[in-house]
Amino acid sequence: MGISCGFPSLVTILIAVACSQCQKLKAAILDIRQQHITAQHRQEDEQVYKTVNSDLQAKLNACIRHHQNIIE
Repeated sequence: MGISCGFPSLVTILIAVACSQCQKLKAAILDIRQQHITAQHRQEDEQVYKTVNSDLQAKLNACIRHHQNIIE
């Protein structure tokens, strides 16, 4: 009885956790995209452009690490 009820419950919980983590990742990527588009419209000089791109790269790297943690 424990195996027939416990295993499907465990699988369901693990799938729900994985899906919620993927939704968090999607939200983070969309937020990065929105910030990048907004920053592109406000660019005035090359220094601002470099700062925005390095910040974007750091955020994308964080999203990649989050994705790798979800898969593990």
